[in-house]
Amino acid sequence: MTQDYTSIESILAIDCGSTTTHVILIDRVEQEYRLVARTEVPSTVEPPWSDVTAAVRQALAHLTEVIGWQFLDEAGQIITPEYQGGGVDAVVAITSAGEPLRLVLSGIMEDVSLASAKRALSTSYAVVEQVISLDRRGGGISNADMEAQIRLIQDLKPDAIVLVGGVDGGAKRPVLQAAEAIALACNTMPEGPPPPVIYAGNGDLREQVAEIIGTDTELRSVDNVLPRIDLENPVPLQTEIEELYRQTKMERLPGFATLASWSPVQVLPAAQAMSHTVQYLARLDGINVLSAQVGGATSAVAAVLDEQAEFAVRSDLGVGYNAANILDHVPVEAILRWLPFEMEEEEVRNALHNKSLRYRTLPQTRQDLLFEQAVAREILRLTLADVSRRWTRGESVIYPHLLPKFHLIIGGGGVLVNTANYGQAILMLLDALQPIGVCGMALDNVGLLAPLGAVAMVNPVAAAHVVEKDALLNLGTVVAPVGAAKEGEVALTFKIEYEDGRSLEVEVPYGSLEVIPLPTGQTANLELRPTRRFDVGLGAKGQAGMTKVEGGLGGIVIDARGRPLPISQDPEEQREKMQRWLWDMGS
Repeated sequence: MTQDYTSIESILAIDCGSTTTHVILIDRVEQEYRLVARTEVPSTVEPPWSDVTAAVRQALAHLTEVIGWQFLDEAGQIITPEYQGGGVDAVVAITSAGEPLRLVLSGIMEDVSLASAKRALSTSYAVVEQVISLDRRGGGISNADMEAQIRLIQDLKPDAIVLVGGVDGGAKRPVLQAAEAIALACNTMPEGPPPPVIYAGNGDLREQVAEIIGTDTELRSVDNVLPRIDLENPVPLQTEIEELYRQTKMERLPGFATLASWSPVQVLPAAQAMSHTVQYLARLDGINVLSAQVGGATSAVAAVLDEQAEFAVRSDLGVGYNAANILDHVPVEAILRWLPFEMEEEEVRNALHNKSLRYRTLPQTRQDLLFEQAVAREILRLTLADVSRRWTRGESVIYPHLLPKFHLIIGGGGVLVNTANYGQAILMLLDALQPIGVCGMALDNVGLLAPLGAVAMVNPVAAAHVVEKDALLNLGTVVAPVGAAKEGEVALTFKIEYEDGRSLEVEVPYGSLEVIPLPTGQTANLELRPTRRFDVGLGAKGQAGMTKVEGGLGGIVIDARGRPLPISQDPEEQREKMQRWLWDMGS
């Protein structure tokens, strides 16, 4: 049945995050849909409110004060459809406020089925807290140590246990042995119901695994995540985990039932909604698009590369109450390398733990701001790694150990949007993602990218109009040559020809960042002539080329620091470099 989208003119999009709730009003203005108003308030998922909709009502009351339109009735419910005195035609909602699923992952080989399972789980709001494997290369519990497995599961009390292992028709005994340990652990849980078990291993063993697990523990069997050694099948496991997350986390958010009742379509997880919008942007112009978002509790990367869509969620990494978790993944030195000032290791640890405890606080000094940005760089780098492992081939994968060639990179989240100047946002993206060649850059500066993925479910035309007109803040164009040389040697020469006929020719030394003003809305022709040690994204070092570039708030940035980005092992030298890079970007 085809829906009549024309009857839906005004749309309220609600984004309930862990720390902030955004409410966005979209309406038809003459012949197109536009962003009319937006407001944000602190989220109310935690006590004393314990109701996600309390923040929504606060935001709507503020919108009413600003634009004079009534959204709530006397009972505090959103008025639909729109009538002469107020209301809206449709409401959609997304959320990232739910706690992630805590998982134990059990399998055989770390670099075979367990690796496939981890890749599948990276697209969900889930955290693998422990791994049980036969080879223990990941540092987890041995599959052969039944007592340790039972103790682990009973101590952790995970939300679910994921069991994988063996291709279809392959390994049997290790998988059944793991199932026996899981069954014993679940059947002897000291208190509370046992966690559900999701089986995504050797398909031939489903009946045997079901017999072992028994009827007292919920078993969800799906198709093998690795049916053949050369073929991954992640979708069934991903779908099951997403459904479990919805049932046990999203739907149990305080006030979720009311939030869901307002919308004619399903409430989406924020990362999934963002991925929908990124796919639309890629299809719109036939380009490769990468979106990187850093939140307070979670971070996500969504991308379309050579028409293949991928996304990853890090539910354990954010610059808010998950800030201290970064220490579980990188050494303190990894954060210090992005700071232009000296900081003791203990200071770093204290700052991260303080942020986790007081996650609503904002940076008060330049040092506080730069520290938060340093943490964001590492979060972006780690989140990107979960996606980049899947980019092994394709025409845009020019250098295997570097980022593929993207036409547009979008940054989002408070730490990228609320900077002292746009140069800092650009530098964060350049440092963390290290794009190559010629690439446009933009900011999701009002947080529209994810909500529009939900808007498209009720009116795709409205979502399309707002994506093109209001969603992104154009930062300009980056040119990032691949290569290395001695500091100060010429990396490339470029000639820029402006629309008004003016031209400028500049030699750019290796190790520098050169910023050329080009206002938003203007274009220019750029002739790039790299030296024999550098490639400007054409696939060959020394190859020259012409390209048309768009201006933006950051103009044109020539990032001649090289790829991969050279990080000095001398802390003092690296601090000096970092300060110089900040100065180059106007900070």
